[in-house]
Amino acid sequence: MKKKLIELRNIVKSFDDEVVVDNINLYIYENEFVTLVGPSGCGKTTILRMIGGFETPDSGEIILNGEVINNIPPHQRPINTVFQRYALFPHLNVFDNVAFGLRNYNRVYEELKSNVRRQYEKERKALQSRLSQKITREERAEIKNRLKEIKKEIADKIYEEREKLLEKKLRDIKELYDKKIKDLEEKIEIEEQKEDEVEAARAKLEELEAKIQAEIAAKKGWKTKINGKYAKELAELRKIVNREKLELLNQQLKESYRRYHNELKAAKSFMLSKHHIEEAVFEVLKLVKLEGLEYRKINSLSGGQQQRVAIARAVVNKPKILLLDEPLAALDLKLRQNMQYELKEMQRKLGITFIFVTHDQEEALTMSDTVVVMDKGKIQQIGAPEKIYNEPKNRFVASFIGESNIIRGRYLGNKQVEFMGSVFECVDENFEAGEPCDIVIRPEDFDVVPLDQAKLIGTVDATAFLGVHFEICAIVQGQELVIHKYENVQVGDKIGLSVDPYEIHLMKVDEDETV
Repeated sequence: MKKKLIELRNIVKSFDDEVVVDNINLYIYENEFVTLVGPSGCGKTTILRMIGGFETPDSGEIILNGEVINNIPPHQRPINTVFQRYALFPHLNVFDNVAFGLRNYNRVYEELKSNVRRQYEKERKALQSRLSQKITREERAEIKNRLKEIKKEIADKIYEEREKLLEKKLRDIKELYDKKIKDLEEKIEIEEQKEDEVEAARAKLEELEAKIQAEIAAKKGWKTKINGKYAKELAELRKIVNREKLELLNQQLKESYRRYHNELKAAKSFMLSKHHIEEAVFEVLKLVKLEGLEYRKINSLSGGQQQRVAIARAVVNKPKILLLDEPLAALDLKLRQNMQYELKEMQRKLGITFIFVTHDQEEALTMSDTVVVMDKGKIQQIGAPEKIYNEPKNRFVASFIGESNIIRGRYLGNKQVEFMGSVFECVDENFEAGEPCDIVIRPEDFDVVPLDQAKLIGTVDATAFLGVHFEICAIVQGQELVIHKYENVQVGDKIGLSVDPYEIHLMKVDEDETV
C-alpha cells in the first residue's frame, strides 16, 4: 500500500488581498511523480513555494510525514527545489555547485529533529485547538505552560538523540577503520618479510637484462621486437625489486589514517567527510550524464547542461521531495522533449517524490503518475494522465488538456445522447433522462464517412497540415468542429462525420459557465 508523504489541508494564500490559492486540499504519495498544471496565475507555483517553505499559507496546514511544517524554514525540510532559472553559483565549477549542499547541510540530523517533533505533534495540536475555544483563564495558563514544557522537552530530546546518534556514528567509524588498518598492517608485515624473494627477483632481472642485451647485439635492428618479447616479464620482476606492492600498501595505510581522522572530524559536526562528498558528487553527475565536466565553469555550459547541474545539486543529498518549477521552460523543443523522459527515468531510479510545475500540457501528460489541473486558485481535477485526457470533469479541463470539441446536448436515458439534431449511443449513464449535458469529442475521435452514412454533415472551413495529420475545421449547424485526419479535404467541401459510443464523453453542465 502506498504511503501518504505530504498533505495540504484547506490551504489558502493571498497576495495584496487577491486570493491566489483558494482552499486547496491535496495529498501526495511516496515515490510519486505529481505535476501541477494550469495557466499562468492559477496558483501552482505558489503551492510549490509553500511546500518548499518559501511562502507561508494564510491558513491551512502543510503536513509532511505526519508533522505540520508550516513554520519550519526551508533548509530544515527534507525538500529541495530546482528553479526555472536554475540559481547556480557562477563563481563555482560544476563539482562545487553540486557539493555545496553536502558541505553545508546534514539531512540525517534534520530528520532526527523532525522525528522528535513528530512525537509531540498530536498533543501540541490538541492543546492549540483548546486555546481557540472558550476556556477559563486557569485552563489557558495551564495549556500555555504545557506548550512551553513541550518546547523544552523537544530540545532536550533532540540533544539526547543527537548524542546517541553521534556515539553510534563514531563507534561505527572506529570499527570500520580498525579492521581496514589492521588488514593493511598485516599485509605490510608479510611484504616486508619477502627479502629473499626480492633478492631472487633482482638476480633474475639482472640475468634477463643481460640476455636481452646479448640478443640485441646479435640481431641489430631488432631492439624494439626483442624488448617487446620480454616486456611483461621485465615489468613483473621490476615490481618485485622496487617493492611496488609494499609502497602501494603503505600509501593505502596512510590514506586510511587520513580518511579515518577526516570522518571523525566530519561526524562530530554532523557533516560528510571530504571523500564521501566526492563519491556522492561523482555518483550523481554520472546519473545526470555529466561525467568529465566536473571542473568546468558554469558559464561555459549549455542550457541543458546547466539544468542537469541544478538537478544534480538538488538530489545529491537525497531529499524526500524534489520540487521542480518549470525547469524545462528555457530549453529548446528537442532538448525539452529528451529531458522529459530523462527526468521520469531519474525519478524512478532515485525513488524520490517529484512535484513538477508546468503550464505545458504535453509535459504533464508525458511524465506524471498524477496530474493536478488548476485554474483560478482551485483544483479542477486530479487523476492519472489518461483519465484526465479521456474523462475531463468540466469545460476548463477539457479545453486546457489537449484539444476538444465541446457541444451542448441532452441525455435521453438508456446510454443515448442527443446533440446537433442527432441521437448517438454513448457509454456514460450517470445522468437523469432529459438532463442537459456537455459532450466532449476529441478531434482524433471523429470518423469521416460518406455523406449518406453520416450522422453529422458540415462544410469544411479551413485545413492545416500539422506534420503527422491534417487539422480540419468544419462548420456543423453553426458551430465549428475540429477534426484530425491523415487525409486532406478541400475548403468548401461537404464532410460527413460519425463517432463511436466509447469516444463520446459526457460532462455535467456547470450553470455558471458560458457556452
